[in-house]
Amino acid sequence: MRPSRSVAPRLVVAAVLLASVVGAAAPAVAADDQDAGTPLSVTITDGSTPTPTASTSTGPTGSTSGSGSSGTGSSVGGSSGGTTSGSGGSAGGTGGGTTQPQTNTAGEVSVAGMLYVGGLNGSTAPSVNPADGTVDLWFTVRNASTSVIDATAEFSIDGALFSNRLDTTSDVAITALQPGETRVVSASLHGAGQWTLLTGHVTLTPPESVDGTALSPVTRDGFFLLFPWLILAILVIVAIAWVTVRVVRDALPPVPVAATT
Repeated sequence: MRPSRSVAPRLVVAAVLLASVVGAAAPAVAADDQDAGTPLSVTITDGSTPTPTASTSTGPTGSTSGSGSSGTGSSVGGSSGGTTSGSGGSAGGTGGGTTQPQTNTAGEVSVAGMLYVGGLNGSTAPSVNPADGTVDLWFTVRNASTSVIDATAEFSIDGALFSNRLDTTSDVAITALQPGETRVVSASLHGAGQWTLLTGHVTLTPPESVDGTALSPVTRDGFFLLFPWLILAILVIVAIAWVTVRVVRDALPPVPVAATT
C-alpha cells in the first residue's frame, strides 16, 4: 500500500508541470499564427482633388491643345488652310469660329473687287408714233473699296434680229460713290419703233485705278420685249377684211349659169 501512496503525489506534480509548459507555449504559437496570416495594406489620402495636366496630340491635318476643366483650345485646319479659334468646356475644346468670305449679291459682276455691277433691267412703253417707243434701262453699282469713286455709264439698245443700233445715250455720270454705297443708275432711250425684241446694253467705265488696283470697263446686257401695236393692228385689219369678204361672198346669191344650146 505504501507504493500507491508515493505514486499519486508524483502524478499530481507532473500534471502541474505539464500545464505550466503548455501555458507558456500558447502565446508563442499564437504569435506564429499571426505572422503567417494574409498581409494587409492601407492607403491614406489627404482629401485633395487631383489637377489634370495639359496634353497635346498632333495629326496629319492639324493640332489641338487644351487645359483644365474650363480651359481654352484652338485648332488649325489642314487641307483647307482655314483657321478657327475659341474657348471650350471640360476638355478644352474649341468654341465658335469666324470666317470672312468675299460675298457677292446674286447677279453682280466684280470689277477687281473694287466695284460690283448688278444685272441690266428695263421696261418698255410703245408710242403713238410707230417709229418711236421708250425703253427705260437701269442697273446697280456698289462701291466695295475704301475710296470715293467717280465713274460713267453708257446705255444703248439694238434690234435683236439684225443687231441694228436704235439709240444710245451719252455718258451718264456716277459721281462721288461713297465706300459701301449701292446706287441705281438709269437712262431712257427712244426709237425702239416696232422691232418687238430688243437688246439693251450698258457699259460702266470706272477710273483707271482705285486703291492701287487697276480697273477696266464692264458691260451688262439684257433682252426686252416691246409691244408692236402697229404690226398687230395691220394683222387685225387684214384678218377682218378676209372674214368680211368671205361673209359677203357667202351671202350673195349664186350667179346663174348661162343656158347652152
